[in-house]
Amino acid sequence: MQASKIKLKLFLAVWKRPEITELCFLGIQRLKTHPSFDISAFAVISEVEMIPLCEKYDIDWIITENLPLGRKKNFGLRQLAHYDFDFMMEIGSDDLVTNNLLTQYLPYFEKYDFFGISDAAYIESENGECRRLISDKSTYGAGRVISKALLERMEYQIWASGLNRGLDNNSVLNIKQKTDVDYVKVSPMDEPGIIDVKSEENIWKFNYFLGVPYDINKIYANLSSQEIELLMSLQNVRA
Repeated sequence: MQASKIKLKLFLAVWKRPEITELCFLGIQRLKTHPSFDISAFAVISEVEMIPLCEKYDIDWIITENLPLGRKKNFGLRQLAHYDFDFMMEIGSDDLVTNNLLTQYLPYFEKYDFFGISDAAYIESENGECRRLISDKSTYGAGRVISKALLERMEYQIWASGLNRGLDNNSVLNIKQKTDVDYVKVSPMDEPGIIDVKSEENIWKFNYFLGVPYDINKIYANLSSQEIELLMSLQNVRA
């Protein structure tokens, strides 16, 4: 008998960058093909212009002010209490998750309530420059997973509401202090499971001195043809 699928809710905060946000939404559609997961997504937005894009890709949404970012994300997260899911995965609206990462995560869903990676590829959307960074210290918000049971214990509020930066580490500390649940770091794979597409709107912009150069063609090998086309068009638009 086939095991039941894991109900995974993707959660993201959206602000500007509609082309890159659409790229992220295309990535979500690709993830829905993974045989081990029942995937849906929820976005907290701050611009009415994003509503048609969310509806085009079947992304549930709620709208609120963009800043402070901690308040915005907590506001969106609280809406998840009304949904049926087993785990929430946080991503950014400029992030792509590979299907391989979901496969890598499978054993962790059985054991842990809070886990993620510290390994990502970064693409400068204007010129296609690509680098990979594996960090021993930083906590990456993109791709991290929290069980619904743990979110309930946190009353769906994991960030300090007044913060605009440092939200990832802040939430890890808050969860530890309130529940004594530790963040579990998943070992890096042969290839990065998270791709962060940078633009001028990012809080943390592309850094040519962090990490090591990475072949963007290896990224393309894990994306759909639609994602590749849009990602390459971003470079052409800004050429």
